[in-house]
Amino acid sequence: MKKRSELFFTIALIPVDLIMVLVAFILAYKLRFYFNLVPITYYEPFESYFRFILYTIPLWFVVFAANGLYSTDRRGVAREFGKICVSVSAAIALLMVGIFLTRIYFFSRLVIGLAWILTILTVLAGRYILLLVQRLLYRRGIGVHRVIVIGNNGLAKAMVKQLTEDKNLGYKMVKLIDKEGIEKLETIFRNNPADDILIADADLDQNEVVKVSNFCREHNLGFKAIPNLFLVQSAHASMQTLAGIPVLEFKRTQLDGWGRIIKRILDIIGSLILIILTSPFMLIVAILVKLTSKGPILYRPERVGLDKNFVMYKFRTMHENAEKLHEAYIKKYGNMFKLKNDPRLTSVGHFLRKTSLDELPQFFNVLKGDMSLIGPRPPMPEEVARYSDFQKRRLGVKPGISGMWQVSGRSELSFDEWVRLDAYYIEHWSLWLDFVIFLKTIWVVVKGRGAC
Repeated sequence: MKKRSELFFTIALIPVDLIMVLVAFILAYKLRFYFNLVPITYYEPFESYFRFILYTIPLWFVVFAANGLYSTDRRGVAREFGKICVSVSAAIALLMVGIFLTRIYFFSRLVIGLAWILTILTVLAGRYILLLVQRLLYRRGIGVHRVIVIGNNGLAKAMVKQLTEDKNLGYKMVKLIDKEGIEKLETIFRNNPADDILIADADLDQNEVVKVSNFCREHNLGFKAIPNLFLVQSAHASMQTLAGIPVLEFKRTQLDGWGRIIKRILDIIGSLILIILTSPFMLIVAILVKLTSKGPILYRPERVGLDKNFVMYKFRTMHENAEKLHEAYIKKYGNMFKLKNDPRLTSVGHFLRKTSLDELPQFFNVLKGDMSLIGPRPPMPEEVARYSDFQKRRLGVKPGISGMWQVSGRSELSFDEWVRLDAYYIEHWSLWLDFVIFLKTIWVVVKGRGAC
């Protein structure tokens, strides 16, 4: 259910975009003659130039609308960047075709080139200003979505924490309930008026999900839910025909074919750059580890990768012989456990874990091809031996230094919730998703959230 303020800002995009287009063309005209980059052979009067650009305004609106730039489901300026570039380029191309076909004696090709670049920048700027205004209103409680969250697992708590802390999202959590609260939803909603209901427990029974969905429909509420495993699997379904019979094919991931090649190229480039940038820190950490405790500088555990096991590099953060306790800890705390006050950690090791500096040598694993910068965390062989069929899904791609688990709660999540996030990543992989996770990882590491 869209708020009136959201619809207002969506509509406001249209005049703001068109004004920014005019601003870009005016700037292009002024810059062309101000810098005089190329000798002027013909000087088109500004009045006729501006009148011509005004005539093209409907074209810009049609192209922008056709490319989905006025969708009510806004995704943020950064995520719209690609669409803006494509839309502006398409409009400029159509403009040039129109000039060619009508044989208009145009002012300057250089003006068109400048206008192309400036339009992308001004449209982005205009949309960013609108977004800042909208976020300012969110911080004052204007236009926010009041939401009831259903779920009491780690993923739900991490989501509630994010909704509470990040005012820019435009959500206000008014009530957190478990699945038992579904039967009392009418009373809860009456006492806690809301705009949306969010199911943050992917393990809810289908009948309970349908009940919540029907309740939202009856009360004109927005309905959101974390997808269950089947919906995750269905993300890349395509229709084919076999012997004239329609058949659904479920594709495992986009990380096959060219996706895998492009990701590997970016991993090589990214790891080389990061090794160069972090080499001074690695040297300092190596000295600290050597001086403060007995044992090797590097910890070299065996990890399960894609199709083979490999040796992972980390700075040692634990005392010698700490691995002997690991089997007992798995039995006590379960797979992929994280202890906030792990007694096996050295004094320096605790700091390295908190800041994630212990993971810097893994850039060499990425360069070698054992790991990726972004992907599921690499598990131990003894952990994989205990995996269920569902949990083995996270082994379907190359493991990574960071992933959705790290930017979604880290040690606050249960292992099954980690697996669900990894499954989502595998099924929905894209270069943009990797880029977003990379940026969020930097922020999470700086804050130290969820580390232990």
